[in-house]
Amino acid sequence: MKYLVFIGLLGLIYFSSSFSNIILVQSNFDSVKKGDDTLKYIFLGHTYDYQNPGPWHRLDPRIQDLDLTRYHRIWLGGDISSEATLDLGTMIYLDSVFDLGSPRVQYALGNHDIRNGNIQYYRTITNKKSYNVYSENGVVSICMNSQLNPTQCEDLNSQFQLIKNVCDTIQESSHLVLMMHNCLFYGVPNIPHPSNFAHSNYQYWNANCSSATQTFSTAIYPMLEAVKNRGIEVYVMMGDSGVSSKQFHQESTDSIHFYASGIANSKYTDSSVLAQEPLDRVLIFEHVLTTQEMTWSFQDLDSLFNAQ
Repeated sequence: MKYLVFIGLLGLIYFSSSFSNIILVQSNFDSVKKGDDTLKYIFLGHTYDYQNPGPWHRLDPRIQDLDLTRYHRIWLGGDISSEATLDLGTMIYLDSVFDLGSPRVQYALGNHDIRNGNIQYYRTITNKKSYNVYSENGVVSICMNSQLNPTQCEDLNSQFQLIKNVCDTIQESSHLVLMMHNCLFYGVPNIPHPSNFAHSNYQYWNANCSSATQTFSTAIYPMLEAVKNRGIEVYVMMGDSGVSSKQFHQESTDSIHFYASGIANSKYTDSSVLAQEPLDRVLIFEHVLTTQEMTWSFQDLDSLFNAQ
């Protein structure tokens, strides 16, 4: 229904004379009852539709029409659309599905999302920088931009400082979530080589511009370890997955949880070939507010879609 409303409004949007006149689709995300004891959060990665080259570079139909009002927080792990920033219309379409301007929705950019370079579309629709933090109900979530590199030193250093500030000051929260698109996990103790579960291996990704040796495992992981040592659970999630591996979870030697989750079965048009492929799965968390307990599971996307 949200998507149908979007189609009806898109013509009006493109005849607007300025950004201030853009009509955005109303969201139902705030319909989660404040008195609910258990909240659900969902992490989605690699959600674009392989069979749709345009014009709006749509989502996998199961994601587009999934009832997302069931989830109090939505974490998008990148490659959400095949060409998310090619034009403003695609970002408006994504907003009509996810309500990207909500503080409870965080969108980690992937290579498909930003390879057209129009970061202004992302900022206009989300009202956020591409790296940001949100805290509610004892869960602090940091959205990273793993597409940043040393040619963008101001943003790269600002992102690093944001992560450092959160890790240095977090005290009362029960959980810290760090989410990204590309796999930065190389070198983290007890985490296997990214080729086992990810599409990418950003082994030499620079965490900041101070030194080429400042990678995720050498510069950011120690901060997460310090947070864990204060008794706060730490979850690290990446969305550049889904073709050869549908789900991944393993704890580091310091009991920090690492996840990879993405979908890709829209690439198969032959039903007999699709039948041989593993099911697409999405990562869902359940957070009990009274106890601050958080549980998680990888759930079959087809079943979630068909049961609603």
